[in-house]
Amino acid sequence: MYDTKMASVLTGATLGQLARWRSDLGSQGPLLEPAHRDSRRHLYSFEDVVALRGYVLLRQQTSLQRIRKAVQYLKETHPDTHLSSHLLKVAPGGRTIVWMSDDGEYVDVVERPGQQGIRVVMQAIFGEFETDSGRVVPDLSEPAPGLSIDIDTRAGFPVLAGTRLPFNTISSLSRDGVRDEDIIEMYPSATPRGIAGANQFAKLIELNAAVA
Repeated sequence: MYDTKMASVLTGATLGQLARWRSDLGSQGPLLEPAHRDSRRHLYSFEDVVALRGYVLLRQQTSLQRIRKAVQYLKETHPDTHLSSHLLKVAPGGRTIVWMSDDGEYVDVVERPGQQGIRVVMQAIFGEFETDSGRVVPDLSEPAPGLSIDIDTRAGFPVLAGTRLPFNTISSLSRDGVRDEDIIEMYPSATPRGIAGANQFAKLIELNAAVA
């Protein structure tokens, strides 16, 4: 699970956007509700993060109102599937959004809901991209050099590549002044590259929270 700060870094959505997108707006409901919530915080799943990355990319090309219409269509037509499993793309001109159905057809989900849409190539959601404000959103599978995110490893929590070592376990040791060689002695599967990546990602989360 990812808290709001980490979800913000991995999706490109600001903390304010995450708050607005999980808010209930009358009949439309929230754009995306986090998978879990306790009395203190919201926790996003890996699937939530994938969906949010898609929304951030879509928002650079079309209005939030159109995105909400597209999401509402999918919620109504596919209530039992997570939004991350649906591929959405803004059609040329930005007037509508198309969805790739299970049989490979592109369907208009905004202007003429349910009708066949323009065949367009789905923009990669997992790769690194830049937001309109110039903020670079890291690659989802490798958020920093030496780190990896894999849904089958610790449910997608960032770890040192090739290990199950959570990045924050390593970055916390570095922050406390533990040398790389001592970290590697404690965790033989750790590498200098992985340690550097853990520190880089931890710093990215802190910087992102500071400017939100």
